[in-house]
Amino acid sequence: MADSAGAPEAGAVAGSHLGLLSSAFFASSGLGLLLLVVIARWLTPADNAHFQAVWGLIFAFASVMGALEQEVTRRATSAHLDGHRTPVGVVQSVLLATLACVVVLGALLATPQGRAVVQGSIAIVLLTLFAMVNFVVLILSRGILLGRGAIRPYAALLAGEGALRLVVLGVLLASGLDGTVVWAVVATVGGSLVWVFVVVRVAREIDWSSRRDRWREVGGTVAALATANGLSALVLTGFPTVAATIVGNAADLAVLFAVITLARAPLALLAPVQALTVPTVVRWSRDGDTRRISRALAQIAGGSAVVALAGAAVGYVLGPWAVALVLGADYRPSAVMAALVAGATCVMAGALLQAAALVALQRYWQLTACWAVAIAGAAVVMLAPPWSPEDRGLGGFTVASLAAFVATAVAVRLSVVAADQGSEAGGH
Repeated sequence: MADSAGAPEAGAVAGSHLGLLSSAFFASSGLGLLLLVVIARWLTPADNAHFQAVWGLIFAFASVMGALEQEVTRRATSAHLDGHRTPVGVVQSVLLATLACVVVLGALLATPQGRAVVQGSIAIVLLTLFAMVNFVVLILSRGILLGRGAIRPYAALLAGEGALRLVVLGVLLASGLDGTVVWAVVATVGGSLVWVFVVVRVAREIDWSSRRDRWREVGGTVAALATANGLSALVLTGFPTVAATIVGNAADLAVLFAVITLARAPLALLAPVQALTVPTVVRWSRDGDTRRISRALAQIAGGSAVVALAGAAVGYVLGPWAVALVLGADYRPSAVMAALVAGATCVMAGALLQAAALVALQRYWQLTACWAVAIAGAAVVMLAPPWSPEDRGLGGFTVASLAAFVATAVAVRLSVVAADQGSEAGGH
């Protein structure tokens, strides 16, 4: 009786959490989109294409560290279920990930392609490093808060980051400054300072006296997750940087970059579910309930197919008009481009949910392999010489999304089968 009575209450709590997270993610997505729209109108199309490449660079690193956010959430959830504070090993993980990102940035800047992204600007390099420091604390804070069920402060961080970016941009605009890539990056980086409002609470949630993890184990986990999310970032936020690097001319891809930027907005529809995927799958796997994971996998596949077809249809009919209305006539895409980007983005949403499930199941290297397949497919298409730069970029984005979805679906299914076989063997 206690279980049946508690089920509606648990469902109501989960529903309220999903509603709060939905509001926060929608606010964050809307504020982020508004930021990009204002910056696109503040800068020239050429400068905006350069800013998009820098944006992709910064958030590629943020995404690499964002992989650790899901791992922090997993460990915080497990500790919370055991009645303990979050182990100090999570701090080791994010610090090591940051060091790795700094090394990668240095290696990237040593190449002609990397220097082309920042266009030799020391200011942009320093701002990128500052962004990394901010992301460390922000990601650690969000992961611990979500894993321990502190949904309200977690939601406040999500919405607050986008709001703070707009505040910084508003101050720059009010100051009468001319639009430059550097000032646009300042507004982008400034929003990540929102962690200062929760840092004291987060520090109290960490068990600083707990035994440290072995650095070798930390390094293995960080390497797998950082590689996986770094590859996924190349398909998502970092795709403009990848396309500009492979195709060679960001100006020729300005329209495609604009369409991809706007198409990412629908990802906010699934972001609340994605945020809750890790703690939910952790609970299911601890209970040995693999059937629920299998059902969720089938629902993701069916839902992604339906939403992708609908998104492509809407993109084909309304996409060119909507993009031109929001960003200006210089950014009007073809109907086919708008449809393919919209549909591929919806498919990518399903892949991201499946990727989060792999993190919860601790299948780190399988996840890395999935994203490697996706970015390899994109690279092959974008290296195809007979196509125009724009067609190569569009084909790369579409192929990467489809490959990511199929690969992550197969990986989750194989993980569930392996868990079932392990349970049967243990029963005998």
